[in-house]
Amino acid sequence: MRMEKILKLIYGYVVMMVGGEQLERFLNLCRNRNIYMEKIHYLDTDRFTAQIQAKDFLRLRPVRSKTGVHIQIMQKRGLPFFFFRNKKRKAFFAGMLLGCVLIFFMTGRIWNIHIEGNVRNSTGEILDFLEEQGVVHGMAKKKVNCSEIAASVRRKYNEITWVSARIEGTRLLLEIQEGISQKETVSETTPCDLTADKDGVITEMIVRAGIPVKKIGDICKKGEILVSGELHIMNDSQEIVRNEYVHADADIFISRQISYYQEFPLKHQVEETSGKVKKGIYFQLGSWYLGLYRNAKQNQKCISEEDPIRITENFVLPVWIGKIKIMDYKTEEQIYTQEEAKQEAVQRLQIYEKKMLQNGVKIKENHVTTKINGQLCVTRGTIQIIEKTGKESRIRESTSETASK
Repeated sequence: MRMEKILKLIYGYVVMMVGGEQLERFLNLCRNRNIYMEKIHYLDTDRFTAQIQAKDFLRLRPVRSKTGVHIQIMQKRGLPFFFFRNKKRKAFFAGMLLGCVLIFFMTGRIWNIHIEGNVRNSTGEILDFLEEQGVVHGMAKKKVNCSEIAASVRRKYNEITWVSARIEGTRLLLEIQEGISQKETVSETTPCDLTADKDGVITEMIVRAGIPVKKIGDICKKGEILVSGELHIMNDSQEIVRNEYVHADADIFISRQISYYQEFPLKHQVEETSGKVKKGIYFQLGSWYLGLYRNAKQNQKCISEEDPIRITENFVLPVWIGKIKIMDYKTEEQIYTQEEAKQEAVQRLQIYEKKMLQNGVKIKENHVTTKINGQLCVTRGTIQIIEKTGKESRIRESTSETASK
């Protein structure tokens, strides 16, 4: 149904009123000549209104002559009539043509680079790297090599284990998966030991290469060897024949205790909005900026939301439209109650623990207390954590081989 309406507008149609004594003969002759009319509505016995395509309207002259009816055009709709009425407006049509060319040009370029799945490496950092590789906003789509982009990102960032790059509309989409840092090929063949980089108690040990020196439950000190890369080759008499050296490889986790201390004053500044909220908009095209609002004054703060203009879901234009909210505010000094101070301390502890979890540290338990000391809220104690350890330490070439003769 919607397609039919679009076609009507493209080809044009006429709304007409037909009057006379031979209306039935007029309609029959139109049917015989395949002249179709729609929305026929009788005003009285001698008149009716109808819609007819522009090309069929020109074929009504012989039918009108035979029946003697009178035809009055009430409305002309559609692109043919629009262009005819505006045929003298050359600048208008030039603008339309230029707009079509501009849209065609813009559909062949990348206007939005979207990155998702990255945690350890920021989006800005990856975009800067892509810019160094020549992948920038506004580049032609035909110059984008998705497989080469994915390969270069994997080579640059060892933490990234999988990258998918594809083009949708005017968007370049990069899906990233991050994992354990990849080791260099050279280090995998270099003989080395694994040593403790922190003091703690070993809670888990999975050895893939090398000889374990410590076991689960042992206490390790910083610098101690946990897994040795030196292998002793024995004979039948359990005598050392020779030594071989490998690259020690293991996943070792230790439990250790860290101190936690946090303090903040009970007095704090609180901003409260007041008065009416003034709204405005702005447009941004590259470095060009047009703001349709008044600048914020003293004791006013500005909140903005920005979105690119889209023609379709994936056809993103390089034009951003932003909404501005400017509101008055006043700063007041308030004092936390004991309950509010403890709640604030808990929130700060949770933020601290969340950062540790993001760095791969597990939290086993915490022994943290919060006290009010005068005008300060002090939180202190210890946190029991589990984290990965095992620092690669090259085996020196001076290590002598033992052989019994």
